[in-house]
Amino acid sequence: MEEGNKAVTVKTERLEEQLKEWGVDLEKLKSRANKAKADVKTEIDREVSTLRAKLNEAQKKLEELKTAGGAASMEMKKGVENAWTELKKAFDSARAKFK
Repeated sequence: MEEGNKAVTVKTERLEEQLKEWGVDLEKLKSRANKAKADVKTEIDREVSTLRAKLNEAQKKLEELKTAGGAASMEMKKGVENAWTELKKAFDSARAKFK
């Protein structure tokens, strides 16, 4: 069972690193919004708000997975994967939209 715990630890560490990277991307987007014209700023602010909510949800799910450790249910792991997929799509979309 220890190998299962090790796999969860390694995966959560990778997920934490990705969350940090997305946090940096989010701050860059906010900075860009502050420099943008009013109409674009409103759109970027709305996107940042949506991304922040998704980022917070992914962080919450990751913490739940870490707390559960090896005893994490498949459903909990699936919840993390789903939150992750949604967040990745949202960031990819925002990057493409505001290049």
